[in-house]
Amino acid sequence: MLEYAFGVLNLHRVELDVFSYNERAIHVYEKLGFKKEGILRESLFYDHQYHDSIIMSMLEKEYREHYGI
Repeated sequence: MLEYAFGVLNLHRVELDVFSYNERAIHVYEKLGFKKEGILRESLFYDHQYHDSIIMSMLEKEYREHYGI
């Protein structure tokens, strides 16, 4: 998917939004090379609690460096 975004679509940046309770997804995104950019504090009320929304992104140059392309 990232190769399609940066290689075919020629995008400069890919970003995502993940909720703080989804620790497994955050871990996977960090392993893929995404970096945390910001937090929207307590933006979701779920399961009787407020949760943060974490914004993550990857730039094309970071993708190329991370994957050696």
